[in-house]
Amino acid sequence: MTDAQRAFVILGHKAALTSDFTLNDLPGAGGRLDILARCVTSALCLSHGMRADTDVYLILQDQITVRFEGAHVKRLNPDERSTGALVKHALKALEAGRSRSTPGVTVARRGLADVLRELDEAGCTVHVLDEGGQDVRDASLAAPIAFVLSDHQDFSSSEATRLAAYGRLSLGPKVLQADPCIAIVHNELDRRALDWRHEPVRLIRS
Repeated sequence: MTDAQRAFVILGHKAALTSDFTLNDLPGAGGRLDILARCVTSALCLSHGMRADTDVYLILQDQITVRFEGAHVKRLNPDERSTGALVKHALKALEAGRSRSTPGVTVARRGLADVLRELDEAGCTVHVLDEGGQDVRDASLAAPIAFVLSDHQDFSSSEATRLAAYGRLSLGPKVLQADPCIAIVHNELDRRALDWRHEPVRLIRS
């Protein structure tokens, strides 16, 4: 982990492992890279800027990890195709024997166990997003902090075993898709960081 205070680890169970997929078919040829792309956007993109305090780890079939560093990433736009292109460039770099791709994007042949070990060694508190976990509003959330979530598939039995040692957090009564889960987590952390309080709207009547 870099000096970022937040990290999101997303498991892509069918994601492409080589760069020969077409950007015109991220759901099919890319192995549901459209989901991972939306997660990257939710994790890093603000309305007019990037979250410099956040890193994203895309773990592709527990074999390859593509990391996005919010403080350094370039050419990331809020659309699936541009993010898919950054993943494609990263896989091309790996095929060429390089670990660095475009600015702020690195790639390596490592899986979930390796990423968890890195986060642990960095002193990062790791939480698993799970509808059966503790309500996030009741949980203590201290930085540096990381959240692990899956794509459209449940955690595999081996993943569940690796993640059993970490606390679980629920974001509410409904099961949501991965990218809005990330936005909700960011919102919770933002509110706490700023001690934000909503002021009631005053209606002015004529």
